[in-house]
Amino acid sequence: LPGLTSASAQALLSVLRHNRETYHIFFNDRGFHNHVTHHVFAIYALGASPEIIKDAYGTHDYLKPAFKSPEPITDKNFVEHLGDAQYYASYLAYFSEYLRDHTPNEAFERFILSSSSNFDPDLAADRKKHPEMLNRLLAGLIHPFIHLAYGFEFGVLGQVAEGLANAAVHKSEQTEVVSPSFFAKSPEPGILAGLTSTLSFLRIAPPSLEEKRPTFAFLRRIRDHPKLTPSVIGSSQEEASQYTVVLESSGELVVQLVNEWAEEWLDGTCSDADVEKRLEGMVEEVAWGNVIWFAIGGWEARGDSGRPFNADFFIAHLVTSAIFLLTLVLPSERSPYPCVPLASRLTLLKAYLATCAAWYISRGNSSLPIEGFYSDTRARLSAPPAAPVPPSATRKPLTAPGGPWGRIIINAVAHPEEHLPKAVRSLATFALRWGDRPSGYFSGGGKGGLKGREVLDGTLFVRAASLALDRLGWAHESGEGLGRWDHDGFW
Repeated sequence: LPGLTSASAQALLSVLRHNRETYHIFFNDRGFHNHVTHHVFAIYALGASPEIIKDAYGTHDYLKPAFKSPEPITDKNFVEHLGDAQYYASYLAYFSEYLRDHTPNEAFERFILSSSSNFDPDLAADRKKHPEMLNRLLAGLIHPFIHLAYGFEFGVLGQVAEGLANAAVHKSEQTEVVSPSFFAKSPEPGILAGLTSTLSFLRIAPPSLEEKRPTFAFLRRIRDHPKLTPSVIGSSQEEASQYTVVLESSGELVVQLVNEWAEEWLDGTCSDADVEKRLEGMVEEVAWGNVIWFAIGGWEARGDSGRPFNADFFIAHLVTSAIFLLTLVLPSERSPYPCVPLASRLTLLKAYLATCAAWYISRGNSSLPIEGFYSDTRARLSAPPAAPVPPSATRKPLTAPGGPWGRIIINAVAHPEEHLPKAVRSLATFALRWGDRPSGYFSGGGKGGLKGREVLDGTLFVRAASLALDRLGWAHESGEGLGRWDHDGFW
């Protein structure tokens, strides 16, 4: 988006450097995240001035000071201290040193996506814990993934090192959805059999590959499956623990549904080029799906208290993180670094989707009435009418108001709640990429897809952004009465 300047870039780098030298990655003993860098990256990308970037950084005065780790991290003790926040500084130093002689994608492949960094038979034989680094990357409501991906997108090596260290000190708490099967080396039934070892040898393509478009059948299966209803899964007394309840009761089923989804997408592929082409559609379906969960699920679960929208704090992270699929999964001009191998990107996408699905289920697995949502949010496609013009004016503005995105972005940048500009940046980016999708674009695929998908069009993203601003407040227009994210779920 327009607005980037040399001065704003210098302001960004200044606060990134200060944060790295001054603060820890968690700001309390409960593992709450220091994501000030996410905030300033997001508003920088939305065109914030140097002054706004510095002001935004100043709102994070609650952060925990950095401290020295008990001992350095080396190749020998790397696994020993995984999941221990006391070793963040040492993991950061370790990864920073590695990145002096290796590219970020080499680090990403070796430390996050390789089989040995996840489920290592040699470690199992020694009765040591598996590294499960991809599990850790997607833990903590996907924050390490977000942190790392900002570094890839903006080409900031220090952010990449922080993201890797961030993952290293997270617990491996979601093995159920970051399954060992994703890293299996032996052939398994299905189209993905032996994918990690065979994709690079596929070279002969058919005359033409059948076009596939998203049908959002995965969303329908998640919503309609009898074993994924709140009444069957049960509930936890604590909000954050509900995710664990879902993992324990339904994680294996979620992985099964994700694998079926991937097999359907890759059916008929015969070459790396075929898979790359299908991967574009897979990423589109996941990104749209996360926005559908956030926007349409939140609209459906708004309740009868008068609020226009249930802006769920947890589901908002699915929107915020989905933008980075464009950088980490697809070949992209957004990042100065090349992609990791194709098989690794498929593994990342499947693990990410399984994690997102488990979070949505944990928030209530609301129904998704697309037609009702579109009917109710039609007015959000334009900005408010202009102020009245005196009858005597010789030149009058056009009666039709402009589009709403300018207003949305200005208010998001000004908002003190850092998660809002992050979500709005994702939605604005999706609108740039897919905003011209017409209604009916997703209508194919037979009866198995999500009901009402023929109504979906590229205005989904501006509708979602406008609803989020309504709920959290239009900060630039009124600094009073700013709201907060909702935490009551989609029950």
